[in-house]
Amino acid sequence: MIKIVRKIFNLLILLAFIFFGYCYFTKNGIFSQTKIDNTEVAIGGDFSLINQDGQVVHSNDLKDKYKLIFFGFSLCKRICPMHLGIISEALAKLDNNIHKKLQAIFITIDPERDSIKKLKEFHQQFDDRIQMLTGTREEIDQVILKYKVYASKVAGEEEINHSSVIYLIGPDGKYVTHFALNLDSSENQSDKIVAGLKRYVN
Repeated sequence: MIKIVRKIFNLLILLAFIFFGYCYFTKNGIFSQTKIDNTEVAIGGDFSLINQDGQVVHSNDLKDKYKLIFFGFSLCKRICPMHLGIISEALAKLDNNIHKKLQAIFITIDPERDSIKKLKEFHQQFDDRIQMLTGTREEIDQVILKYKVYASKVAGEEEINHSSVIYLIGPDGKYVTHFALNLDSSENQSDKIVAGLKRYVN
């Protein structure tokens, strides 16, 4: 009886070796390579808006630059000023070679209250290389849709719930990557942006 059990056990081991050998050499089963989905992320698109100085800014005007884009509103109490502060800190850490190829942009999701004058005042708190853009409600809604931004007004309050992703868009207008900051982390969040920009902006 013991001999039979041993034979069965040895047979199972042999079959296991054959199976693993087959998987290894054919790259099937547990040794199969993970397929990478190269499907293009459909985020981004053209826009024509007005900056804090009253100048019309077309996305085509920036076609030779990478665009670091953040959506928010000037009356935001925490998320927006902190993100813009971190972006300003990141911009201060970058060398001139990257600055020449990059444009940081803040697009309001609250055009009714974020007039050119309001954005001009808000702009003074952050790095002056950040363009702050506004437009009509229809224009802003179109951009929000193109960039898949979540924005929802809180009933009876001046707050707006919104997504806080920072997008990096390439010179060709296509999505490159995004940055999701952790405002509660002890790690320096501007370094995360700097590392990403050094990786992608070349």
